[in-house]
Amino acid sequence: MSNVIIIYDDHQKTPSRIKSILGEKSFGEMILKRQSMFTRMKKISNSIPNTELIRLKDLESFDPATLPPNAIYLHLLSSSAIVSQEEFILIIKKIAYAKDNLTLRDANTIYGGIFKNRSEYISFIKEYKNQDSLNFLTTDAILTNCFADLTNYNTLLMYISSGFDARYFNSLHGDSYTVTKRSSDKKKMKMEYNYYWLLPESMKMWMVMPYNLQEGPDWASYTMERMPMTDIAIRWTHGAVNNEELKNILEKTFYFFSQRTERKVSKEAYQKNAEKLYITKIDDRIADFKKQPEYKKISELIEVGTDYNNIDDIITHYKDLYRRITKKIKNAPKSVIGHGDVFFANMLYSKELGLLRLIDPKGALTKDDLWMDPYYDIAKLSHSICGNYDFFNTGSYSIDYDKNLKFKLNVFTDNSKAKELFKSYLEKNGYSYTLTRLYEASLFLSMLPLHIDNPHKVFGFILNAISILEEIEQNV
Repeated sequence: MSNVIIIYDDHQKTPSRIKSILGEKSFGEMILKRQSMFTRMKKISNSIPNTELIRLKDLESFDPATLPPNAIYLHLLSSSAIVSQEEFILIIKKIAYAKDNLTLRDANTIYGGIFKNRSEYISFIKEYKNQDSLNFLTTDAILTNCFADLTNYNTLLMYISSGFDARYFNSLHGDSYTVTKRSSDKKKMKMEYNYYWLLPESMKMWMVMPYNLQEGPDWASYTMERMPMTDIAIRWTHGAVNNEELKNILEKTFYFFSQRTERKVSKEAYQKNAEKLYITKIDDRIADFKKQPEYKKISELIEVGTDYNNIDDIITHYKDLYRRITKKIKNAPKSVIGHGDVFFANMLYSKELGLLRLIDPKGALTKDDLWMDPYYDIAKLSHSICGNYDFFNTGSYSIDYDKNLKFKLNVFTDNSKAKELFKSYLEKNGYSYTLTRLYEASLFLSMLPLHIDNPHKVFGFILNAISILEEIEQNV
């Protein structure tokens, strides 16, 4: 039995159509469920005894002669996504006994080459530098279905959607044509399903139609057509959405906002509903947050690393801004039939077709449940564009100290131009940027107990909310 060295070949240029999803990132840099593909591979390789992982990012300067001489070498393309970890581990254990060179493939695609010693691997690399493809490999093959070829656009879409990171214990399953969403939260599933069928006919064009509602003792599910496009969040966090495309997305989304069915309400009813949504909801969620075991440690971080003594001071600042801003900005007293969760992960968009479809609505059991404050959908969109919410979900942020030993939030993107573009669409459509951001801050504060399984992320939300409040204070 020999040691196995996996050379993770991440030097490949992604096909042009794949760039529309991943931007300039390599397959190894692709992020799914807060982890890059390379990090996933590293965790798997670390779990296998006598296995070493080496990342190859520059083929021309790669010298295999520097590798250990007594080993088996697996040259694996980073576009080979592991869909069966158990089978992959079994393959690694088997090839440790390899006496011949082999290819690793399925019926259509070569995923890697296995080489019995270093001299054989050196010969392969010399030829590979000329070919820059594995198609010249003609050795006997290990046939396997444990990989997905991410160079295939449709396969990439399916792989990404299968990694959908939903709350409420949701899971997604399906095939090339359908997606079935299942959850232990039966009420939530029924609300999402019923929402579509309660909508006015004029609004159904914006949604993906659910069908086949199923219910078990402790679960419920429904099915939707699999749309041939990914959600915007995946492309947004990979830097694949430029300002010109964002402009097209905003044009389409604000047209949807303008088409929402609306009705007038009394001034008193409007204020009462707004208070319930933007004040009472926060109070209830913060009360839940304080019951969590992690709250004490997070509270200590607030005290020592911010300008606030505790979470209550932050909420007091928010409420003070709420009173000042809502007193100054008078909105028309009305309600709309909204989606309730319009952020990038719930927005499917085709750049080629200019097609926008919304998924995972807040839901409704009755027609009365459809109505909401007009700003709520706007604030949800803002927390993707201005608040960088989707970057928190991918783990693309860090928390550091500044020169005054205060915590500093760093999000790995520059959204300044996107914010200005979003602000221009708000103004053009009669929405206040300041009020939108105030309501956006309420979203981050009300989400704290919902994401407590990741305390680092929760503290990031708190720092982000503080940053938004400071910006609002300057504007006011």
